[in-house]
Amino acid sequence: MLKHLDVPLTAIRAFVTIGRHGTFTRAAAALGITQSAVSRHVATLEKAAGIKLFERRGATIALTTAGSQYYDAVKDAVATIELATQQMFQGENSNDRLMVRTSMPSFAMTVVVPMLGAFMAQSPLRVDLITSLSPPLPQDEFDVLITRDLAIPNSESWELLQEELVCVGAPPLVQKHRAQAPHRWPMIATTSRPDILATWAIAKDISPDRLHVGAMYDHLFLAVAAAIGGTGFLVAPQLLVLDQLRAGTLIMLDDQKISSGATYWAYMNSQTQQVQAGRNFCRWLKGMLRTRVTQLANELSEARTK
Repeated sequence: MLKHLDVPLTAIRAFVTIGRHGTFTRAAAALGITQSAVSRHVATLEKAAGIKLFERRGATIALTTAGSQYYDAVKDAVATIELATQQMFQGENSNDRLMVRTSMPSFAMTVVVPMLGAFMAQSPLRVDLITSLSPPLPQDEFDVLITRDLAIPNSESWELLQEELVCVGAPPLVQKHRAQAPHRWPMIATTSRPDILATWAIAKDISPDRLHVGAMYDHLFLAVAAAIGGTGFLVAPQLLVLDQLRAGTLIMLDDQKISSGATYWAYMNSQTQQVQAGRNFCRWLKGMLRTRVTQLANELSEARTK
């Protein structure tokens, strides 16, 4: 009978690594130990279990039936331990990491995350991104807050961009409904931003209660996907649909961009130890956002003149 204390975790990890890589040699290289050490770990495990875990077939090995069952049972647990340990050590070594927090999940998913690779390609910093709708508390750990609806009083801040709204739809839907009065258009709404549809309607001199609202989604990134699929027209911050407008999967129903009255801000956490790194990130983000908007405006203008 297997005794829990008879089996060191290193032996189990060695076993799982062999299962992942298929040979003792590659497992030894992955673990940074000798092949003989890997063999000793397997021998320890097999002795404790009283069963064979591998069949040796010349230069190759294969899991036995019992070995395969054991591998399936423990591989995910070992992977979880390894990942948790790696994340803990990375968290301790915070000098080369920047934790960015945002209260805007759709903005993070569609705008910030796709741009992070470009930032990390030019910077030694690794960026960790977390989302939270709650106001930050003094004990919360983060370096930079990107937000539209929150604030950190008495902290260094950067005005990134003023929000502008556009009405977009899939090309076939636009072609079908463009000649109709706007209050007859099938519209998409989001529970996370109920304000933007009303703001757009008022600017268009349309009573919001006359709008024909069909599909409703929790977040704007879901509504964008629905608009691409032709579910209806969507009023969204221009920043969130830049790539779709550039690709032509969504088009604007008209050239009008309507100010929502909101502004995107970046705040430095006054408790951060990454002051200069945070400033560099905020400066880079502000420049990238404004460049993206300007480039799209130029591209759309060129397309209309052709």
